[in-house]
Amino acid sequence: MTPERVAWLPPCTKQEALQQVLGLLSASGAVKDPAALQQAILSREVLMSTGLGYGIALPHARIAAVENFVVAIGIAQEGIDWGGGLDDDPVRLVVMIAGPDQEQAGYLRLLSTLMKFIKSEKGKILSAVAAEEVLRRAERYELRPEA
Repeated sequence: MTPERVAWLPPCTKQEALQQVLGLLSASGAVKDPAALQQAILSREVLMSTGLGYGIALPHARIAAVENFVVAIGIAQEGIDWGGGLDDDPVRLVVMIAGPDQEQAGYLRLLSTLMKFIKSEKGKILSAVAAEEVLRRAERYELRPEA
């Protein structure tokens, strides 16, 4: 995670939020084919909603066009109607993961760490006013910027 991959989302639809957070990931040098990543993320969302409930969505994809794991966070203060989640709470935190398709063990470790981070820090993430605040909290969970 880097400051460039933390953004505050304006009032928007689910599709607009997905596109905005995809844009954050696509700007990473680890993503070699942004169109393939977009297709994978959107196809996954059609297959099954990534809304987890409690105001959190976790869109994700593992594809060959991504060299290293990258994470982007969209903070939606007003909430987004995500639909298909475990509850009817609007999504306020969109955490998107892209990773290489052959990295199952690394993906599971990252997912576990992200869930601990989100569970423990959600309120503080939502009240943050700068990306650096979010990153300081993430460092406690070993979610450090890429080298």
